Amino acid sequence: MSEETTPLTILVVEDNPGDLFLLEEFLRGTDLDIRDVKHASSLGEGREILENDPADLVFLDLSLPDSFGLDSYRGIQASTQRIPVILLTGLTDTKLAMQALVLGAQDYLVKGEFDERILSRAIRYSLERMRNLLHLRESEERYRELFNNNPMPMWVFDAYTFHFLEANSAAVQHYGYTHEEFLAKTLADIRLEGDVDELRQEVAEIWHHQDGMKKGILRHLKKDGETIFVDTAWHSIKYKHRPAILVLANDVTERIQLENELNEQRMNRQRQITEAVIVAQEKERTEIGKELHDNVNQILGAANLYINTAMTDEEMRQELLDKSTQLVSKSINEIRKISKSLITPGLREIGLIESIEDIIDDMRVIKDGPLIELDLQNITEEQIEDRRKLAIFRMVQEQLNNIIKHARATRVLIRLSIEGSDIVLTVSDNGVGFDPSRHRKGVGITNIISRAELFTGTVEIQSSPGEGCTLSVSLPMHAAVSMPST
Repeated sequence: MSEETTPLTILVVEDNPGDLFLLEEFLRGTDLDIRDVKHASSLGEGREILENDPADLVFLDLSLPDSFGLDSYRGIQASTQRIPVILLTGLTDTKLAMQALVLGAQDYLVKGEFDERILSRAIRYSLERMRNLLHLRESEERYRELFNNNPMPMWVFDAYTFHFLEANSAAVQHYGYTHEEFLAKTLADIRLEGDVDELRQEVAEIWHHQDGMKKGILRHLKKDGETIFVDTAWHSIKYKHRPAILVLANDVTERIQLENELNEQRMNRQRQITEAVIVAQEKERTEIGKELHDNVNQILGAANLYINTAMTDEEMRQELLDKSTQLVSKSINEIRKISKSLITPGLREIGLIESIEDIIDDMRVIKDGPLIELDLQNITEEQIEDRRKLAIFRMVQEQLNNIIKHARATRVLIRLSIEGSDIVLTVSDNGVGFDPSRHRKGVGITNIISRAELFTGTVEIQSSPGEGCTLSVSLPMHAAVSMPST
């Protein structure tokens, strides 16, 4: 439609020549810029003119040779969706004119009851109303398109009855209903939390927050009975002059399930770590008890026997006391050895490499023990923080104990290196080996894996029966993870 400042083309649908003459005279007397006034004496002729050469405004007589009353407006309504229509009526037709205004006409004038000023105002107002109406229609179409084509479920429900007033395709499809079935339900039918009174309170809160409100995660029920979790946002609106709530719903069921699974995995992993720690502690206590009972206790018992004998046998006293002294010294060394394996090494004082060498030295005195070699590649103490030093030390200690107890190996190679941004520890032996796919991991391997996971590290075991075993551990240099001090 043309703007008001553009010259107007006006169509007058009027079968009375006298009324037509007066209207044209009044039009010439207005201050409007009128380019052309066209004339049609019947409804059919008026429609034909509009089809070939649209006008900017139409004057329509309600009494025409081929139509009468509201039928006249209805007959031209399809041709004037974007053109303002001003009705021309007699005094007796004003009621019909008012009904036509309800149907969409912009204004009406009673014949013989208007002049140039009233006519000019009616035209200006009609043009402005049509502009506003078209703008409103375009806005509604844009918002309806955004609503209907939104990939996330959206709906509008009545703020008083909670009945659904509108729902987009995503909502209908996601909940499994037809459009008609969805609109036959209420919000209370699909939500599982709260009762009607609680829902009324929530709606009242929305109306006190004109900017909308995020409702958080709720449980909803689909048509097939499936329960889903939805993250919803509500906003108060007016829908067809009724207080309503616009809802945007995001199905987060999969996310919730994944989070629950991850939490369960974390809890299971924590339980495994705790169990491994407890088992390791019990094993350590058992080993200490055996060492004290079978070794230190036996040595001290023998020393005690020599001392008692020396007290009554003067001839053998010195020899027996010398043997007792040797046995007590041996006991002290055994206790020192046990204590050394339990106490956290002073890595800051003696360093990681020297601590590992001490373990190797202790194991070299074992009868028929393996030959142990330490290979350092591209590594210095300053590159590794204390927490990782302790983890690496405990892993070496754990794996060497495993080899001594189970592998029957004759050679062991410990290699420590920096590769890229990772610390890589490899412990290889030529022992009896095992099948990793069938071998049940012991506490030692479990502890090594648990320590590596504290630093988001990885553990790989390569072995087969008769082919020895290679344990490879990779720890990121800068994993921001805390580690226990024992």
